[in-house]
Amino acid sequence: MRRALSAICGVAVCRAVRPRLLAPLLLLAIPVPAHAQDDGARLYMMVPDETTIASLRLHRLHSNLAVDPGTVSEGNDLDTTLGVFQFVQALNFTGRQGFVFLVIPASRIEGPTESATGFGDAQLGFVYGIHGTPALSREAYAAHRPGLAINLLGKFFFPTGEYRPGRTVNMGANRWALRLGVPLVYAIGERMADPHLVTIEAMPTVTFFGANDEPAAGLVARQKPLFIFEGHVTRGFTERFWASLDMLWREGGEMETDGVAAGNRQSALSLGATGTLAIGRAASLRLSAGGVVARNEHGPNGWMLRTIFGTVF
Repeated sequence: MRRALSAICGVAVCRAVRPRLLAPLLLLAIPVPAHAQDDGARLYMMVPDETTIASLRLHRLHSNLAVDPGTVSEGNDLDTTLGVFQFVQALNFTGRQGFVFLVIPASRIEGPTESATGFGDAQLGFVYGIHGTPALSREAYAAHRPGLAINLLGKFFFPTGEYRPGRTVNMGANRWALRLGVPLVYAIGERMADPHLVTIEAMPTVTFFGANDEPAAGLVARQKPLFIFEGHVTRGFTERFWASLDMLWREGGEMETDGVAAGNRQSALSLGATGTLAIGRAASLRLSAGGVVARNEHGPNGWMLRTIFGTVF
């Protein structure tokens, strides 16, 4: 996640090398809720020890995707404006780096017949590095030789958002969810502070869903696990700017109501691009755009624009 420090902008990541740029770099790797979108490039990269990041995201979506991580609103085109606040803290576990992050989303969703505004389901996540992710000081981080980093990811979705079973548009999903994944990052460069650092990322995840005991129809609705594969190829162009090509493939997530399968297994491929710019000494701005390029009749459609402003403490 915070690997963005150097990976993010390719900016010198340490005070000893470029103190004024370190903060912006860290910002570029902030983890955020997917909300049916990708988490983002350089989100799960290592950063200097004890780094703290806060970010505000603004998403604009035109899609049949609902606000929870697995639901497709088939037959509806939804216009969603989504704002997300996220707090990230890097941790040191006996010499290995980890992260804990909290996500609070709020949005306005406009459907064909009704709209809704309010807070969505809160998220709490944890990332732990198991290979190539030492907890380093800023000076040691900047000089660290890039290579393969392997992490473990766990993210909980809490049913805190507003939900009414009689509505076609809801802010919350009225169920718990757990996403497990293995973020992989392969970095190529002379050091982590290399302004032209290249990163190749792959992140397979599986999301498991709890039961919704107040569905729009029936008594209990369940959803099968949803597999998502996310990939990014990123390159630093200057000390303050990097860009990436992004992809997201999702498969599964068939719904079942009162034991009867709906036969609506999802399948979709999305492509996009991202650019991130360091601003001043402790901030960064990230712009992303993407859309669905292939899908089955039950998969998500549409496009997404995303702006992220972050700051490092």
